[in-house]
This record gives sequence, C-alpha cells and structure tokens, in this order.
Amino acid sequence: MDLLTKLLNIVKQAVMLGTETFTDLELTALISSCLSLITSTGVKEEDLNQPEVESLVLIYVKTFYGFNSDGTVKELPQSFYLLLKQFSLKRGQ
Repeated sequence: MDLLTKLLNIVKQAVMLGTETFTDLELTALISSCLSLITSTGVKEEDLNQPEVESLVLIYVKTFYGFNSDGTVKELPQSFYLLLKQFSLKRGQ
C-alpha cells in the first residue's frame, strides 16, 4: 500500500467516513498539500512514513476538511507548527 492510500484510510477513519469514497478527492488533495508542506521544510520523502507525519496530516486535514470558503482564512493550530518544526529539525536534510 502506498503512502497516500495509507494516509487516506487513516484520515477517513479519523473523520468517521469509514469506507465511503465520495470525499476521497478532497481528502487526497488535503493530504498531498500537507505532505508538500512537510517536504518543503527539508524533510526527505523517505521519512514521510514516520508516525509524526500521520499526526501532522490528521491535524492538517481536520483543520481544512469540509471548509466552505467565505473569504476568511482558517489557521492551523499551533500544535501543527510545533510538531512540524520538531519533525523537520529531527528529519530535515
């Protein structure tokens, strides 16, 4: 199972979607966006299978999933940035 599929399954369980597929496109886009953000901090792609990444993805997706854009910006929780900073310092290039 590839990383994106693994993370999609974890996220779907976390947002209580089970095996439903109607949101897969939106969730996959959010997961990919989070993974891009993580790698932009210097984390190597081979380190994206670490447990910390699952936590980062869950926080990221739960922040933005189902968000209807009305012009306001939803900010990521401070816990996301703290975990991202710690992970990038630990796993960065």
